[in-house]
Amino acid sequence: MRRALLALALLAAAAPPAAVAQDDAGTLIGGSVSSTLSLDLAQTGATVRAVVTTTEPDSRLSAAPADGRAGLSASVSGPYAPLDPAFGLTLVSWTDVLAAKATTLHLRPDSPAAAPSTVLITLSTTTP
Repeated sequence: MRRALLALALLAAAAPPAAVAQDDAGTLIGGSVSSTLSLDLAQTGATVRAVVTTTEPDSRLSAAPADGRAGLSASVSGPYAPLDPAFGLTLVSWTDVLAAKATTLHLRPDSPAAAPSTVLITLSTTTP
């Protein structure tokens, strides 16, 4: 199996509105915290270790063939599913904030000749 090259794309989420309160003396207290999405990848053969940190409670990890060709399947836990050349495949999603959450992705070609050379792995939020 040809070794797949990995590309990384992070989609920045819009900063949440500022949280503001007022104390008893009338001083405004508050501010905003920008969103953080962090994805670190390490590949060993057909296995990719992804370490995810996100301040967004609704995040997802997706994969797609970067060259737009079909022929590659992926799995996080459970059966392999084909990567859609047009839309990719959501491999795992989370409903909470994460700090250094490790996830292992397994990739395999559907046939030796059909495997794309580059896989785009994306961490994004499900709501802007």
